[in-house]
Amino acid sequence: MRQQIQSITSFSNPKVKWVSSLKEKRNRDEEKKFFIEGYREIFKTIKNGSNSSVPTLPIKLHSLFISPDCFLGENESKLIQSVTCPIFELPKKIFEKISYRDRPDGLIAIAETPDASYDWNLFPSLDLNPILIIEGVEKPGNLGTILRTAEGAGVGLVLVTDPRIDLFNPNVIRASTGTLFTLPTYISSLEDTITNLRKQNYSIYAVTPEGKSLYSKTDFKKKSAFLFGSEQYGLTPSAKEESDDTLFLPMFGEADSLNLAMSCGIVLYESLRQRNTGS
Repeated sequence: MRQQIQSITSFSNPKVKWVSSLKEKRNRDEEKKFFIEGYREIFKTIKNGSNSSVPTLPIKLHSLFISPDCFLGENESKLIQSVTCPIFELPKKIFEKISYRDRPDGLIAIAETPDASYDWNLFPSLDLNPILIIEGVEKPGNLGTILRTAEGAGVGLVLVTDPRIDLFNPNVIRASTGTLFTLPTYISSLEDTITNLRKQNYSIYAVTPEGKSLYSKTDFKKKSAFLFGSEQYGLTPSAKEESDDTLFLPMFGEADSLNLAMSCGIVLYESLRQRNTGS
């Protein structure tokens, strides 16, 4: 059965203002909705699943806004037919008004905000290697890039502890290219995270410029959890103290540290190399 698509033709339509308002965190919090823009991102939301023993965040679409004049490919119609939420069609000019992007591709979904709190009681026996912990992250784009990198490197679970940003910020979703929805990603306190991972025999490695061990000389084949800190402040003292070891990346020149997302990528791919080669 062909879906009923409603047309919006006025800039003053309340739905236009409502969708645009969800770019702001306080409105997302109030409405308990968030903003997903782009074909890849929405496709991954619908696909929404992973091979992990821990499920991905449950995402339910509330509505879909489309503008065929902005479509860039040939698969948009198939995606539109696969959703069961209300669909609204907008002219290009109005769609550009609600878009978060300079060059929109004609697809914006609004989703119900899920509870992203990690329930340790549901998963008392994790066997995922590695796990990534990000403490106090501040930049949405960096977190999104980290998620994309983590999925590529075979990370089983990402725990964002004590974040300074909204996990559902449009920039997190965009920079992750939707991997926020395909890689199990949750929020937890650092204390709960370390306590529970230690119970499950994980070695916890804090990555910091002041680390004691060279990252590439450490054995990551056993159950490992990598702990990274915020861009501005790094890891808290308790994070370093509670870890089993602190790792550093060698730095030559004047810079004393790398970008957070780049540091994550280097360590995670070293872990992948060791798991694949056994050395």
